[in-house]
Amino acid sequence: MNQLMEKFCNFSLAQSYCDDGRNFMSHISSKYGINAMPAISFAILGSLLIYRLNRWLSDSAQPKLNPVVYTRSMIIREIHSGNEVLDRLVKEDYKKALVNPATLDKAESLLKALLEEEHLDFMKIQQTTAKLEMSAKEDSAEKILREAVEKAKKTGKPLEAYEIEMLLVEMLIYKGESEKVLKCECLKDESLKDARRPLYKVHVPVLPYQAIARCMLNVGTDMAKQDWKQFIEARDPYSSTGSRPVVNFETFQSCLQRLQSAIQEVSARKGK
Repeated sequence: MNQLMEKFCNFSLAQSYCDDGRNFMSHISSKYGINAMPAISFAILGSLLIYRLNRWLSDSAQPKLNPVVYTRSMIIREIHSGNEVLDRLVKEDYKKALVNPATLDKAESLLKALLEEEHLDFMKIQQTTAKLEMSAKEDSAEKILREAVEKAKKTGKPLEAYEIEMLLVEMLIYKGESEKVLKCECLKDESLKDARRPLYKVHVPVLPYQAIARCMLNVGTDMAKQDWKQFIEARDPYSSTGSRPVVNFETFQSCLQRLQSAIQEVSARKGK
């Protein structure tokens, strides 16, 4: 009997109830003698079943996360940074969005509020536009960003207009609208050097409106390689020292193919 009790106490369920269990079993044993064994066995089995049921109910109550899927904004971040995009910040934002859809629902109003602030926080604005991309609200994001660009130009804030238009370029890339991308002034302004400019220029031919082969796999490959080299140099002139991972052109091509697949998948879901 004592051996049975010791085995019972080894279960995590029984740890907090060992003393009471010993007292209960001692009482049953002293009262019923050898006939107590079946009753004690059923009591232990019942306790284990209750424990298992409680664990199952507890696990069922926990929110289930879908496997993390690379969104278009994540692929862009990966290309731009040279790192895996599932760092702590992006991963946590993505998980919160999966568990709480309201995080995505509020992104549109949050973007408007952020663009109304006196001093714009472009990190927060970029994170918010990424949430709009996750929820496939690129049309709303494009409209909001275009209005913000025009407002910045009219109020004599060229740097703000430039930064906001860069975010607009990114949103247009998510939509696969390469013709609109080419018309954006921020990609033509040579007075402002930005590591994103050659990146987006080389993106344009691989989007749905133009064949991938034109730039990446056929006649445009040399030009694409040159743009990629300029992007790497503009992003980090000391990248050769190992201060930041350098994505080679082949990896870049692979990322672009994934990006196009993601764009086509979203377009198909939206019935375009």
